[in-house]
Amino acid sequence: MPLERLYGRLTSVHDRLTLGQQQFIKFSMVGGVGFVVDAGTYFVMTHYLGGDLVISRFISALVFGMTTTFLLNNFMTFRGHGSGSLVSRYVKFAAANIIGNLLNIGTHAALVENLDLFHRIPVLGVVAGTFVGLVFNFAGSKYFVFRSARP
Repeated sequence: MPLERLYGRLTSVHDRLTLGQQQFIKFSMVGGVGFVVDAGTYFVMTHYLGGDLVISRFISALVFGMTTTFLLNNFMTFRGHGSGSLVSRYVKFAAANIIGNLLNIGTHAALVENLDLFHRIPVLGVVAGTFVGLVFNFAGSKYFVFRSARP
């Protein structure tokens, strides 16, 4: 019964949120999944494949992290919004999120290259970069990629 009550409370809170607030929460949760994919890929590339810290971050963020978050946002967060083919939405998503992703990667690179703690534990730079890019990526996704044609 406690799980049912918790679910009921969460549903009640969710229902009182605006569509934009609901989308931001979903977008953030999807970002959490993207973070796990990004950080996991980064860890494998740097620890097991001998990849460079910054180049590996570029690949983990822009290839693996961004593709994962696009697919989840397309089919969950902004389902029914946006127009065009899946590929055209992906291209728009990449374009809209490039500033956030560059801020994300730039934050990571600056921290890893300039602060010993982040150089020793580079995944901490992934965390910092992720937070920096969140606001930019949400705005670009909501108002450019998945903008509803409805008034």
